[in-house]
Amino acid sequence: DYEKLKDLIDVDKKQVSFVSVLVNPTNEILEKIKNLNFDYYQLYDVDPNRTIEIKNKYKVKIISALTISNKKDVNKYKDYLEISDIILFDSKGYHKSESFDHNLLNKVPSKLNKMIAGNIQIDDIPSFKSKDYQIDLSGAVESSEGKKDIKKIDKLLNLVEKLWN
Repeated sequence: DYEKLKDLIDVDKKQVSFVSVLVNPTNEILEKIKNLNFDYYQLYDVDPNRTIEIKNKYKVKIISALTISNKKDVNKYKDYLEISDIILFDSKGYHKSESFDHNLLNKVPSKLNKMIAGNIQIDDIPSFKSKDYQIDLSGAVESSEGKKDIKKIDKLLNLVEKLWN
């Protein structure tokens, strides 16, 4: 519901960035959300030309989400280098929390502003400590019903504090 969304994001964000996750968004959807308090549009299934068009028209930062099964999928990042603020390497499962082989990212340049997602669990975090990418953990802190679980969030925060202190 648009009005509920509008109310949810009309807050003092402090240092938090708000991201609108969009799968091949229509012009109608983009026009509807253009004045909402989003910092990024995370775009799935959007080709580079359309991505440029969206970025230029709506003056928003872009996270280009690439769904990964193999090395060929990984190399698509090169098409988004000059367009995207962040390249997200995700599984083909979208919100179904499927995995992909993260070793496929070993040849991606460290200078690239990148993020990974795809069924990353809280207990996986120590293996990412020395990596040079951001990690999308939203699925890791959800219950089996798909809602955020305060106990999992607490576990995550305690682990991160332990690892980085």
